[in-house]
Amino acid sequence: MAQKIKGSNIVLYRVTDDSDIPFACMRNGEIFFEADEKITNSQSSAFWEDSIPGLTRWGLSGDGLMILNTQWNYLFLLNDVLNRQIFNVKAVIDNGGIEGLSIIQGQMFLRNLAISKKYNEVSTYQVQMKGKGAPSLSGTIVSGNTIIIQNTTVQVFQATTTEGQTVITFSGSIGLELLYASRGGIGAQPLFLLEGNGCTWNSATGQLTLANPAVDGENILILAQ
Repeated sequence: MAQKIKGSNIVLYRVTDDSDIPFACMRNGEIFFEADEKITNSQSSAFWEDSIPGLTRWGLSGDGLMILNTQWNYLFLLNDVLNRQIFNVKAVIDNGGIEGLSIIQGQMFLRNLAISKKYNEVSTYQVQMKGKGAPSLSGTIVSGNTIIIQNTTVQVFQATTTEGQTVITFSGSIGLELLYASRGGIGAQPLFLLEGNGCTWNSATGQLTLANPAVDGENILILAQ
């Protein structure tokens, strides 16, 4: 049965060496891909225009609230502009189930940043980022009870919790490295720390430990390699 994907379940992250940081309190966003058109008319086209894709580009745009927090707030964005920084961005589409789970990841830089001052309202920012080179696209396919990320060795595991559960065992994940975890479609952050909405991972036992106890029927997803 088809499932709708909520906009709030598409989350942008700034990828760092330590963790994936949700992007700058972003409220609305857009991921776009576009290709130039190269005309290839010849005598054999019989006066009908013929073309092929030319250069292809991709990018992200969005707007968010001007707040100070531990996420990638507007001050980090300003520093990225001043330093002409190229950084890794990950867009995770996670509807809380194994269907439709996908990740778009690649290098980007800030092309446009605007700060809006609205009288008697929370200030906002608008940002546009341009991709550097091609992104990696990961989609899910079903293979038995395990979901495999196409063209990679990444596997997706799913479990449903009971009330108060903090340790979840994923059979078949022993010896694998944890790449991503989510609770009900929301990324578990920070990874590898028992604080906030975080979690830790034991590859020897295939067990995920949650910082906050789960509620009954909560859906837990992990990506491991």
